[in-house]
Amino acid sequence: MAKPSKKKNQPIKKEPAAKGMALNNEAKAWKTKWMLIIFAFGALLYANTIPNGYAFDDEVAITDNSFTQQGIKGIPDLLTKDFFAGIYGQGLELGGGRYRPLSLIMFAVEHELFGNNATPSHVINILLYGLVGVVLFLLLLDLFPKQPLLPVVATLLFMAHPIHTEVVANIKSRDEILSFLFLCLTLRYVLKYAHAAGGKTLAYGCICYFLALLSKENGITFLAVIPLTIYVFTDKKSISTILKKSLPFFITAIIYVTIRVALVGMVNDTSTDIMESPFINTSLMNKLATISWISVKYLLLLIIPYPLSSDYSFNQIPIINWLNLKAIIPIILQLALVVWAFVQLKNKNVLAYCVFFYFITYSIVSNIVFNIGAPMGERFLFLPSLAFCIAAAWFLLKYLNKATPAGTKFSGVLTGVLMVVLLVYSVEVYARNQDWKDNITLFKVDSKTVPNSAKVHYYYANSLLGKANLLKDSDPQKLPLLDTAKHEFLRSVAINPKFHTAFYDLGVVYNDENKPDSAIYYLNIVLQLQPLHILTQSLLGRIYGTQKGDLDHAIEHLKLAVHYDAKDDASWQNLGVAYAMKQQYNDALNAFTHVQQLKPNDAQSYMNLAITYQNLGEKDKADESFSKAFAIDPSLKK
Repeated sequence: MAKPSKKKNQPIKKEPAAKGMALNNEAKAWKTKWMLIIFAFGALLYANTIPNGYAFDDEVAITDNSFTQQGIKGIPDLLTKDFFAGIYGQGLELGGGRYRPLSLIMFAVEHELFGNNATPSHVINILLYGLVGVVLFLLLLDLFPKQPLLPVVATLLFMAHPIHTEVVANIKSRDEILSFLFLCLTLRYVLKYAHAAGGKTLAYGCICYFLALLSKENGITFLAVIPLTIYVFTDKKSISTILKKSLPFFITAIIYVTIRVALVGMVNDTSTDIMESPFINTSLMNKLATISWISVKYLLLLIIPYPLSSDYSFNQIPIINWLNLKAIIPIILQLALVVWAFVQLKNKNVLAYCVFFYFITYSIVSNIVFNIGAPMGERFLFLPSLAFCIAAAWFLLKYLNKATPAGTKFSGVLTGVLMVVLLVYSVEVYARNQDWKDNITLFKVDSKTVPNSAKVHYYYANSLLGKANLLKDSDPQKLPLLDTAKHEFLRSVAINPKFHTAFYDLGVVYNDENKPDSAIYYLNIVLQLQPLHILTQSLLGRIYGTQKGDLDHAIEHLKLAVHYDAKDDASWQNLGVAYAMKQQYNDALNAFTHVQQLKPNDAQSYMNLAITYQNLGEKDKADESFSKAFAIDPSLKK
């Protein structure tokens, strides 16, 4: 009998399997460690936003949004109306409108649970940002399985980059966070599906993509990113195969657009206000030249993210033409970069992917596709900045970590450089978070950073005016606040002499200072710019009636106010008083009747009706109205 072979009897498979198991456990532990570090790093970076209040666009999405303020009851309206309908009553005149119900629904639930308390919302933003870091890290591990340090470096750079402070510190910008989170999840499922995963994976991917689109419209750019990612990071080479794998996500986008159009339509860009449409009076060529300059300003902010601002609107970035090197050099460099990337893409070059990812996701906020309402904004770089962070990580690893290009350990040089960059970024993030404490703090800082922005000076002045209006006239802080507000409004209209809203608020300030002639002067400028401005007509009527004693002019303006807005109960009330003072009691009765119809449970409206009936000699109707007034507010009997 042949002697048994030692080779056959040896458990040759057990030892490698055990070793593989150990390696697998080690890899899992390494991945878990970095997931925890990334989450904690992101959360700690923004922990000092927790004491902050509401600021900037939080009013639009939360505190002044009538639907959000209804809590859970407002969700049906949030699901079926334009993003701006809750504050303006309709969508703004911006190309494409805005349909972002997901974050608004979260704000409504938070209002239901916590009221107008910014702290829980800041905490949620922080936790979501930490989660974004974890999901991004996992996505990059899927994309770069043989270069595990690249996901670590790229994610840390992304989490620490100061350009993201607006997105995390401004609660309203949760739409950006949610969109990014679901888009990262979408790409993870896309990769699994591209590798022949089952229908469940595809379903999850489509659901995540749909949620990304409900968060913010910029997810539509992934109709190009998805096939690009399949091409670069899988073995799929056939265009037909790549498009077939991408088709379900195209269908998801079509479903979203169909629902969106059915619910809120597609708002046309009809704005004629340069504060909302920055290129309204600009030729196409000058518009493109200015956009070229803006595009390089974005890139410069990615490289050196300082100083930062919440606004870059008129006239912080003046219009330029193609004779200006600021327009010519950026377009040449960027076109050269795109051509290089196109050539390199056939080799599935990572940097080429980053170039295309950046320009694809940037395109929708470039003002080339449609008016986004601002020439530039740091929040618009949240998604495109991912490409920059991946490219930066690639360069750092290539030139500073040569010894272990595929390992999981950092070289000393790379560790040192990365620590310095992250420390500098973190210090700036911490400082910038404090600027987002509230509107006054934010706009006071930004008015120095972007001194030529009419909006920032206006926002600062308006915030000061709001604070002053909460104080009693005897409060020593009130007049200094009004004086500073007046100064900032004047700076705003000096930048934009057609900024009618700022002129109106100047009229408000002068009225609060009991300077009716100055108030009338600025309010008349408003009417020259916007003849149908209802608030101006109403305020002029009140000033002429109460401070100037000119009832004829008061009635003239108040009649126009109620003509343009028949639901303006305050103007009807003042109109009735003016008529009564002129002893035109029938006209006064008509005005007070309108007030009563608009405010049926308002005791003062019944009181005014009663006095008017009394002056008309209609005692029974007067007594009836007095009774209703006293029933609602017994203190009126005095």
